[in-house]
Amino acid sequence: MSMRSMRWIYSLVVATALVSPWAISGQESAFPYAIRSWTIRDVPTGIAYGSAVTGLYLLGENRANRARTFTPADLASSGEVVFFDRYATRQWSDRWDSLSDQLLWGMGVATVTSLSVVLSQEESSSGSVARKNTVTLALMAAELLLLNKGFTDLVKGSVRRRRPYVHNQELSPEEKLRVAREEDDVFLSFFSGHSAVAFSAAAFVSTVVADATNAPDWAKGIVWGSTMSVAALTAYARVAAGRHFPSDVIVGAVVGAAIGHLVPRSHRLGVDMQVQILNRGYDGIGLGIRIPMN
Repeated sequence: MSMRSMRWIYSLVVATALVSPWAISGQESAFPYAIRSWTIRDVPTGIAYGSAVTGLYLLGENRANRARTFTPADLASSGEVVFFDRYATRQWSDRWDSLSDQLLWGMGVATVTSLSVVLSQEESSSGSVARKNTVTLALMAAELLLLNKGFTDLVKGSVRRRRPYVHNQELSPEEKLRVAREEDDVFLSFFSGHSAVAFSAAAFVSTVVADATNAPDWAKGIVWGSTMSVAALTAYARVAAGRHFPSDVIVGAVVGAAIGHLVPRSHRLGVDMQVQILNRGYDGIGLGIRIPMN
């Protein structure tokens, strides 16, 4: 498929993702989320959970930064790439790389737009309730970003998988070295952060729209379809750019979609989520989280 065709598809899908939230306008529904009581009344547990999420973010960032160090010898192709991932070793395109960034920005705009429309449905709410709902969604979004970024960076820095372009026989050693120095992430291939962020945003927005509005099923379907399409295009663009293997973007999609669904699920009213501080005889504190899926 040509780049021009992909740009037309991208423009259409992003436009749909931006316009689709207005399909739910006028469909007022009771706001279904709240910051759980344990974060307010059970202060130690709330602090433990907040510290765990923040710690995951900082630990992941630290591991990822440590994995950025490389030598020219690391850019020499070695080892066999599994057949499923070999396609990426023949791909290289700065235009696809740029398009993947544009798609991610488009998803960000669509996310903010969708959440703004959801909040605008609370027309009968008082000012204090509206502010509380806004803060709740903002905290949920922050939790989504911290969990996603922290876990992604932690895995990237621990696995230290080299980018596909290292195995690309069409790129000269000088070109590989230039790219590695400019992008500073040669060992951060697994798994794809673009894919994880895109799918987590798509799942988060779609879940919130489904939970927080009385929109017809077809409108919710448009939101799901358009956001997931943008996420899928983002994942494909990372492979076509030669920055990720197919397995990188698939795992990123699964992890991102799971986080994007579980965060709003954990804060939904009526869901019996349990967060407990656990101690199993070792020197330290464990944090257990139980989230019903239905």
